[in-house]
Amino acid sequence: MSDSPGVILLLVFGVISALPISPRFAYAQSAGGDSTWAALDVTAAINSAIEENKEGIELRERVVRRFSECSLMYGGLSKLASNAEAKKNYVQAQLATMEIESTIARPLQSEKRLEIEEAARKSVAMMLRAMNAQGDKEVGPLLRNCKALNDLKEIKNALRELSLR
Repeated sequence: MSDSPGVILLLVFGVISALPISPRFAYAQSAGGDSTWAALDVTAAINSAIEENKEGIELRERVVRRFSECSLMYGGLSKLASNAEAKKNYVQAQLATMEIESTIARPLQSEKRLEIEEAARKSVAMMLRAMNAQGDKEVGPLLRNCKALNDLKEIKNALRELSLR
């Protein structure tokens, strides 16, 4: 029972609600423009890079997991943000990240996608527990990688980093 997604989600949001967080991590990727076009550009660039990679399937799975982690983290941080603008930025980042994840995950079997998303939930829960003990330095590297995956100028390096794992 303790491994069910509902219990894990409650644990994650329980930990999140107990933590103070700086709004400096609110990375909204769209500066007021149409985020749909930005998401399409990012998705196309990532799909193209995955298709060119010799480890295409494994890289796709790692990218889907990272986007799932990013989406979960942005969602949690939106609940913590006390600043209305930061909260809005987290929600926008979460929605864009979910949209990209969904599109990139389409070629995967639904069972595999659920397995990846469950692993991401567990990973984010562990990060948040560590964040509770060590401060927000624990989530900084994840958020930097999330930002890089959503920036057309940084996607190739972010994917290269994921492919080395």
